Amino acid sequence: MVTPDATPQSQTPMKREMVGFVRQRFAVSERRACRQLGFWRSTQRHHSPGEEKDEALKTRLRELAGERPRFGYRRLHVLLGREGHRVNHNRVYRIYRAEGLAVRRKIRKKLTAGERLHKPLVCAANQRWSMDFMSDHLASGQRFRVLNVVDDFTRECLLMHVGTSITGADVARLLSGVLAERAQPAMILTDNGPEFVGKALDQWAHERGIFHHFNRPGKPIENAYIESFNGRVRDECLNLHWFQTLSQARLIVAAWHQDYNQVRPHSSLDNHAPQTFARLERAG
Repeated sequence: MVTPDATPQSQTPMKREMVGFVRQRFAVSERRACRQLGFWRSTQRHHSPGEEKDEALKTRLRELAGERPRFGYRRLHVLLGREGHRVNHNRVYRIYRAEGLAVRRKIRKKLTAGERLHKPLVCAANQRWSMDFMSDHLASGQRFRVLNVVDDFTRECLLMHVGTSITGADVARLLSGVLAERAQPAMILTDNGPEFVGKALDQWAHERGIFHHFNRPGKPIENAYIESFNGRVRDECLNLHWFQTLSQARLIVAAWHQDYNQVRPHSSLDNHAPQTFARLERAG
């Protein structure tokens, strides 16, 4: 006879299923089934209040993971906390893994790291804006581009513009629209793309006294803030949708843009959304 041993409470439902199987398969009593499996009979009758809470938590966690399939358990834990769920992140992780919600990650090839140049740290909003382009395709195969502009301190996305052809003059015009709603930056940071090195953006920056800094060619890590943002856009927005028309792409990107600024927890901002962080900085 197997000696009964105590096991974690989280295994209780599994024990009940095993005892039920043995009783049905061999037509034995609960007492004998428990004795043969080495389980205490109390595991068949005890119902922890935590089990009902876990079911409610599992349901909500599955809903949030379905709405945000590229969020890991840490960001989902933040969202649960905002909704009033007082739960430890380890418990969320346990349920997250048990429900098979883990995000699948691509294995990146490790490259030799070279010497990096350190830019001055930013300590206030509008000290430095980073800009870059992304590209994707419609269902018809037509290529479109997205111009992203991010404040390096608050991590706010100031602009996400979707178009099939975006020139340097368009970039200057769109940035002027951003300046109509907030103070101008001391510096803008870009790569050496033709839209950024042309006369239109150079004249725009010169007229406003804004310093325009360029990355070294082939060194995207020098613009790490916008590269990180682009990765989030690709992973959580562009890769999850099949765009039929340019208008649809603009609507979906605009919705993600708003959610990123106002809702999405940012780990480097103490899990505040960028606009919440910016508001707290102004108030403090």
